[in-house]
Amino acid sequence: MAVTPLAIKYRPKSFEDLSEQESIVSILTNQVETKTFQHAYLFIGSAGVGKTTSARIFANMINDGKGRPIEVDAASNSGVDNIRNNIIDDSKKKSLDSEYKIFIIDECHSLSNSAWQALLKLLEESPKYSIFILCTTNPEKIPATIISRVQQFKFNRISNDGIKSRLVDIYDKEKEEDSEITVSDEALDYISKLARGGLRTAITNLDKCLSFSKSVDLDVVINVIDTVNYDTFFSFTEKLINKDKDCINTINNLYNSGKDLKQFNLDYMKFLLDVMSYIIFNNIDSTDFPKDNNVISKLDKFKDKEEIILNIIRVVKDLNYEARFNSDLKTLFSITYLLYCGE
Repeated sequence: MAVTPLAIKYRPKSFEDLSEQESIVSILTNQVETKTFQHAYLFIGSAGVGKTTSARIFANMINDGKGRPIEVDAASNSGVDNIRNNIIDDSKKKSLDSEYKIFIIDECHSLSNSAWQALLKLLEESPKYSIFILCTTNPEKIPATIISRVQQFKFNRISNDGIKSRLVDIYDKEKEEDSEITVSDEALDYISKLARGGLRTAITNLDKCLSFSKSVDLDVVINVIDTVNYDTFFSFTEKLINKDKDCINTINNLYNSGKDLKQFNLDYMKFLLDVMSYIIFNNIDSTDFPKDNNVISKLDKFKDKEEIILNIIRVVKDLNYEARFNSDLKTLFSITYLLYCGE
């Protein structure tokens, strides 16, 4: 039997369970209590910060727990016909089991221009007992005519402390069900950092680690989550610092093992940024690195290499741009780093 993912199992059922969106929660709760809610909302924020979950909670509060909101995934229903059939026509019919018919349109930025035009008329003259909640990670793709007709709420990225607090709560509950589970504090701290503000990402990664081992420590997290582990990044950086042409063997090995070189380059840029942050601030907390003595000792070796690392960052940044227009990434990467080492 399939196991329920932790992200679904522990999805907030009320605003009390939502992490770090206090101002939004306060406003929406007040609107429900005073019955001053609007006909159209736009929830903006990065993935995994609680937009869709908040929309469901809000819908449930408006209808006092009766009925269910109608959810539409705009990413797979982006055309005007889908919007007309699934939303426009349906919104004109009174709900049979609740006071309001509430539509949650997820990934709304994926809608086509014609779909937006059809939706615009609906938002201008919304049916009396229909409410629309649009959710997006890309508000810049939404027409200005739509933006001006909805009440916007911008969801913040969750802090590392907020993510860790939620992970600890989930871990404690899971341990009550299975006493053999152990997750170290360092592992939870590192999972929180890697999520970069996305709580759902952190919970999914914790789930993935627990699927790998019932005893999760820092080594397990690095092994399971990292696309390329830190040892590879440290070794590759040392080769570039020493202008060692053997660096192309790293590229060959990554390519032959099926790694995505574009993703490697993006991860490597983030790694180098964290290295520079450590050099500048001399504090592991200013980075996404785990608080591990082995990692810190390796970082300390780079402290007098600031200018060299800045040059490497320039190369990696330019390579990231060139990779967008080149289909033979292995050759592009190998030549780029060979030229750098030959300078």
